[in-house]
Amino acid sequence: MASEHHINVLPLESFNLTAVPASTHNISWSPDAELALGCDDCVILFIPEFSIPQAGDGLDYGVVRQYNEAALRFPSVEHRDPKLNRPLFDLVGQEFPRYDYVPGGGGSGTVAGQGSSMNHVVALEWSPCGLSRMNRSVLAVLSGSGAIVVYCEGASDGMSHYNHHGHSTRSLRPWLAAWGVGAGLLLPIAHGNKAEYMKEYITSFAWAKDTDGYGALLAYANDDDEIAIVSVQSQHDSNATPGDGGKWRVEEVARFVAEGPHPESDPTDPDYSPSGSSFSLSWSPWLKKGDSKISMISYITKDYVGFRKITIKGPHSDMQAPEVIASHVDINGVCLYLAPDAFVVWEDLIWTIGTSKVCRGMIATPTKVQAFQVPLDGPCFKIGKHHTDECGTTYPPPENNSVAQNPITGLIIHPPSLSQTTPSPSYSLVRLSASHENDGWYQTNLPLPPNPEDGSLGPRWATEINQIVQLHLPRALAYRHVLDGASVESEGGLDYDDDMDLESPGETDSDLEDGFAGIDTEDQVHVNRIRIWGMASSPGGGVTAVFVSQHNTVSYGRDTYAGVKCRVLFGRYDRGADQNETTHTALAMKKLSTEARAWEWMYGGGPPVPGVSILEEQDNKQQIALKARFALVGRKQQCSFCNLSLEPIGKASRCGKGHLFATCATTGLPILTPGLSRTCGVCGSKCLKREDIVVMAPELRDTIMGEISAELCGGCGGKFIN
Repeated sequence: MASEHHINVLPLESFNLTAVPASTHNISWSPDAELALGCDDCVILFIPEFSIPQAGDGLDYGVVRQYNEAALRFPSVEHRDPKLNRPLFDLVGQEFPRYDYVPGGGGSGTVAGQGSSMNHVVALEWSPCGLSRMNRSVLAVLSGSGAIVVYCEGASDGMSHYNHHGHSTRSLRPWLAAWGVGAGLLLPIAHGNKAEYMKEYITSFAWAKDTDGYGALLAYANDDDEIAIVSVQSQHDSNATPGDGGKWRVEEVARFVAEGPHPESDPTDPDYSPSGSSFSLSWSPWLKKGDSKISMISYITKDYVGFRKITIKGPHSDMQAPEVIASHVDINGVCLYLAPDAFVVWEDLIWTIGTSKVCRGMIATPTKVQAFQVPLDGPCFKIGKHHTDECGTTYPPPENNSVAQNPITGLIIHPPSLSQTTPSPSYSLVRLSASHENDGWYQTNLPLPPNPEDGSLGPRWATEINQIVQLHLPRALAYRHVLDGASVESEGGLDYDDDMDLESPGETDSDLEDGFAGIDTEDQVHVNRIRIWGMASSPGGGVTAVFVSQHNTVSYGRDTYAGVKCRVLFGRYDRGADQNETTHTALAMKKLSTEARAWEWMYGGGPPVPGVSILEEQDNKQQIALKARFALVGRKQQCSFCNLSLEPIGKASRCGKGHLFATCATTGLPILTPGLSRTCGVCGSKCLKREDIVVMAPELRDTIMGEISAELCGGCGGKFIN
């Protein structure tokens, strides 16, 4: 990582994929800026690139991409054996259930009753930090079999990194399936509750936002209109053997029925309309009240959005199931017409209005959006059972534009402004279909300053999509390739700017004009259309990404990786020059991990990151005090080659004969032997392993175990590669 005081924001480079999406909402950003993409039968993971070539290196590295070229692609079609969860029962001392298990679907309901032979990816979402090795996140993937499988980074054999542009870069090779739930994968029940274990089909899930405590909470809904709350905790040994996935304590801590006030209608009813969503669950931020925490989980049933209060009674001990209480009734609810795949997005802030604590958000129906706000500390409000005719939600409201037929596939709420309160959250959304006849595929209520790169309005990916769908050619020219029998399927659409050359080899401009003589140039045909499958925002909100596929309008194509061009496009969100807003942004960045803050600094225009983006000739007071305790130990160290004493020189140590050794960024001690240190994945610094520091300075054991992390760099706070 470059140690300059300031760098210009690096360009965001799009990339192509040889995979086909099978569902929407299939792109997700982790709290550490890792990017996950869900495709038809696989998941693709990308890790961020934090190394910046120095200006004086004398080497031409070409384009600096925000993600490493190497990515992890693993299939999701495998039906996991229930024995995967046996260690969860052994840890809590419960007997592992035994029953006849048959892989596949088989639940109730329209979708679940069909079973699933392909087991495609339905939804995916990253957990908060702290569940995987080195304090990272885990990835939960819901597949068509009705099961959630949680993937984490396992211990490696020391080869979990490679050199890229002269820097050690983390790879994704040692990932593995840690545990799962649904479709025969059972979980222990906490607090001694007795339950009859049965196979359940999971239709939706969501991770709770960071609770600032031990572990995390996962909520999932099944096909019987039940919502279960699962406590997830883990412990990982930094020196575990290769392939070790850590120790997990996963227990169901609460469950409630969420069927809503509207009765299910019969499919033969003339007024029947399908409903339900694979993205029906979402968590609000947490409100601290003494030792307890309160949040709300929104759920979607037939033409109803319910808000249920969830309380964590605290404090609780590490690797012990917390006491989680779900209110008996909804704290609030909204009746409105909801088509399939409706979803809710919460604003990541709790507002104080009078004496009440209020959360806001947006409901996507999914053809239109509606803002809402709900008090966190208000009394419960129960909506009685009634027919949809009574609340006017039997039929969709009349719409006179084509946007009503174009579902929303991605919606993000931008970081709120504390200097200017708005009546509703600031949001941006994308819709499934983008074409020259549809100008509502991208909507936002933000002011759109000109893009400094090209002067266009909105993020760069919106400009790129608009340029693709607005490309038009004379009809005779557009259909020439079809009439000549040439195939354009491999391009997934016509893009004459990049992929095809209109001028044949050896053909001059005059020959081209003669060949096109007589063409009616007024009869134009738009040759491309775009499908936008999902949109996600980076951890700090400075960058947005969309997952799109490009299609040809003049010739049919195959929905395979050989026939559809899939791309991930990026765009930057302009934060503006408001001083109050800049101060608020800097304060909000402190809640993010070092990886997330470094990403926002490099690509999103965020503030500098101490220890990463700013050259600090002197460490902070805490680092200085810690290194002072090891000064005497450092003076006793001798060169491994000539046994001469060592002297610190900047961030290295050197003996009298010129042998040079790297210095531990945490303690300032020289690293004399290979294998004693770990490498930071952000700043590239070396840090001695905690257990080796104890051997060097046993008299400082309490200080080492209490103040030095086994997972985080002592220089910048970034996570070690492994």
